[in-house]
Amino acid sequence: MRSAILGILQTLSIVLGFAAAGLAAAALYPPVMAQHAWLVDGFNVIQVGLLAGREREHWWGPARRSELREHAEQLDDPDAEVLLVFDGSEPGPAETGRTRTVFAPSADDWILARLRQAADPGILARLRQAADPGDIRVVTADRRLAARVRSRGAEVVSPAAFLQRCTP
Repeated sequence: MRSAILGILQTLSIVLGFAAAGLAAAALYPPVMAQHAWLVDGFNVIQVGLLAGREREHWWGPARRSELREHAEQLDDPDAEVLLVFDGSEPGPAETGRTRTVFAPSADDWILARLRQAADPGILARLRQAADPGDIRVVTADRRLAARVRSRGAEVVSPAAFLQRCTP
């Protein structure tokens, strides 16, 4: 009985740790001031968009993330800021340009937290930086995330449509 209780407490502490880390990550990356914000579900877009029919070995590695970043830099929305959101805790390289990389324990949770910030008038008044949820586009093929994003007022864009807009 005691070991079961300890197991439950350990599990709870891990879950709370991930939740706290996600909220901390959201706080570290302030809301975007660009005309439009593109929040890209990074690994989802790599899997569904970039690798369609291609070799999937090491799809989660830095080479694939760089490939996605190169595409995102070519987005045909010149005033937009693009945030590539990846699950994990790897630090990104020094970045230039309008595309930034974010690592969070859960990319989905980070994206949803960002949308909550944009929708909260109290946060808007304090920060004066957050984009309206209607100015945010979330790129994902994850149906569950897409439904949650739409319910918060943001637009969902498919990986294929996003990548099509990223060709020079």
